[in-house]
Amino acid sequence: MISISAQTLEQLQQENARLLALIGRRDNTIQNLQHQLHLFRTARFGRKSEKGVVPEQMALQFDEVYVASEVNASEEGSETQTETITYTRSKKSTGRKPLPKSLPYVEQIHDLSDDEKQCACGCALTHINDEVTEQLDVVPQMTFRVVHIRKKYACKGCSDTIRLAKLPKQPIDKAIATPGLLAAVINSKFNHHMPLYRQEAMFTSAGISVTRATLSNWLIKSADLMTPLVKLMEADINDYDIAYADETSLQVLKEKDRAPTQKSFMWLFLGGPPDKRAVVYQYHPTRGHQIPHDFFADFKGYVHADCYQAYVTLGQQEHIHHVACWAHARRYFVDVAKAHKKQGVAHQIVALIGKLYQIERELKDKAATPALVFMARVKKSRPIVLQIKALLDDAQLKVPPKSPLGAALFYSLTHWEALNIFLFDGRLELDNNLGERTIKPFVIGRKNWLFHGNDLGAKAGSILFSLIETCKQNKIETFSWFKYVLTHIRQASTLEQLENLLPYNIDHSLLTDMRSLPNLIMPEKSEVN
Repeated sequence: MISISAQTLEQLQQENARLLALIGRRDNTIQNLQHQLHLFRTARFGRKSEKGVVPEQMALQFDEVYVASEVNASEEGSETQTETITYTRSKKSTGRKPLPKSLPYVEQIHDLSDDEKQCACGCALTHINDEVTEQLDVVPQMTFRVVHIRKKYACKGCSDTIRLAKLPKQPIDKAIATPGLLAAVINSKFNHHMPLYRQEAMFTSAGISVTRATLSNWLIKSADLMTPLVKLMEADINDYDIAYADETSLQVLKEKDRAPTQKSFMWLFLGGPPDKRAVVYQYHPTRGHQIPHDFFADFKGYVHADCYQAYVTLGQQEHIHHVACWAHARRYFVDVAKAHKKQGVAHQIVALIGKLYQIERELKDKAATPALVFMARVKKSRPIVLQIKALLDDAQLKVPPKSPLGAALFYSLTHWEALNIFLFDGRLELDNNLGERTIKPFVIGRKNWLFHGNDLGAKAGSILFSLIETCKQNKIETFSWFKYVLTHIRQASTLEQLENLLPYNIDHSLLTDMRSLPNLIMPEKSEVN
């Protein structure tokens, strides 16, 4: 029989405890790496849709890979009552939508020949009605010259007086670009994401020499001219009490004291009443916390945003409430649920958040007023939120904090107050999806043009993007608005006149003729040759 001293036994026990702790840490590391590998594989090869993450029936149990060993086995088998929500969805029409009656049109009359109008019985056929079929046609972008003929007069009596009719003020002095051409270039670049080199190629194919450098210069000068409108939009966002914020990266090649590979940022700020929404993009070389603080310096109310620390600290100001995004919180749990088929707390929380969104969809379908939304949230949403909080609190005691599920729990619990703000005002949203949808066009455009050449181009882009997206928010046709405003902005000498040009203030009837073709004079063949 081998005898072991008390000291040796204690040393062995300590070593055993150390090794068990080491194995536990390595197990957690392996689980985290497996989770990350699953996310990378899903991002690279998997479906983007999150459908199918949560089954209809769920066991009330935790993901065993994260639960501490002291969880009682009886807890794993317990079940929760589930509520099945059904609703009726109207079937979408599969027929072709009719062409808009607002489009100009040409008529092509197709008639029978004289012989075909004779019946075999010898009688003449009588016209009874017409059968109309519509097609859609297009003429590629039409370019034409605008020839300004300025009448000049002289006095025959004294021969000292000569008067010349004034040329209308142009957006850019001594440039060949009309308001319509500038509007087309802006619309192509910032609405349809067509890089300038492709626009240059289109002009070249039409026999017109306009270089990329010239196009870029036109954009910068147009943005300078329209900057006062964006300043008014910034003020309008600060005057209302609900706003949205987000940011995304961009690359600017030539920035002072910065390498071409360094990331810069485009910030998005959106606000104003629902029927007068303003969108402001701002280019900044950094992602500094001071940027949203400076923008919302005069703001009092609610700012929807993700939980980037700049927005969290913004919400710590006395007059600003940060409205956190449930979609971001949900995403953490969806990633965990996708990685583990065994039903657990992540699946439960995703299902409960889904119920919150179902309530919001039903309220939107009914066009509920903010007061009704508030009451419905108190009655239906608040109990679900309390269920989520109970699950979070319970799971936090049993899940390693550095695991993926632990990170998901930490995110929601850390920002719990901001996630609950939506319950207190029926005008607030459950998430920041409006802000994220509004910044998405810039992200799509970035994939086409890849970078800005310098900070002047980036600043001009932020101004013109702001105006494009504000038009879209207010259902204003972008080309027509830019053409009208570029025609008249240099005549706007008062604050009221500038405010009347804003997309959400402009008289829609003023834009109806902006796409009308003038009576064109076709050049003689001798002139062409």
